[in-house]
This record gives sequence, structure tokens and C-alpha cells, in this order.
Amino acid sequence: MISTTSIDRGAAALSAACIVHCVGLPMLALGLPVFGVISEIEAVHWIFALLTILASGSIVWRAPNARVASFILPAGIGSSLIVAGLFAELVGLTEVVPTLLGAFLIAGAHLKRIKYHHTTNQGRFN
Repeated sequence: MISTTSIDRGAAALSAACIVHCVGLPMLALGLPVFGVISEIEAVHWIFALLTILASGSIVWRAPNARVASFILPAGIGSSLIVAGLFAELVGLTEVVPTLLGAFLIAGAHLKRIKYHHTTNQGRFN
């Protein structure tokens, strides 16, 4: 069975991957146009969003100590922003801003949870 520590780390890593995808690939595309093509693959956006949201949701499901406002609010708002980013172009907006904000909120919520449990429970999670 996968520990909630691993899921928290995975969700934070997925959020970091979203950030790198949104910021790093467009910069790389300036020098190598193939990265521009890669950054526009829509399936990548959906996969990152789905995995990130599932990881955050599974923490709430599996760990009762994650059912607190200090985790649920940033993770929930972050997830909502990532979903909004998926549909932003349909209404004429850029997906980068809501996706980045959402990814930072989700990563922050998971990193705060990791830090809290590491300092109070010697790294052991429920």
C-alpha cells in the first residue's frame, strides 16, 4: 500500500511538473521549436491535471488528518484553478495563470503537510 507521504510527494512533484511545463517549455521553445510543439499537446495538460487532482483527493480520502481547512482550502482552490486552466482557452483566456496559481497552491498544501508531519511525527503519516 502506498503511504500518504509518497502521495504527498508525488502530488507536489506533479505540481512542480505543471509549473515547469507552463514556464520552462515555452522558454525552451525559443531555442528549439520542437519544445513549442510538445508544450501544446493537450493530452499532457489533461494528464497532469487528472493525476494532480487525484493525488490531492486521495490524501483527503486516506488521511483523516488532511481533512482540515489548512489543507483542503489551498488544495481545493488549486484544483479548481487547474480545471479552470483546462477550459480557459475556450473562453478566450490564457491557461497559464490559473494553472500556475493552482499548481503553486497544491504544491504548497502538500509541502506544508509533509513538513508538519515530518517535524511532529518523525516522518510517519497516517
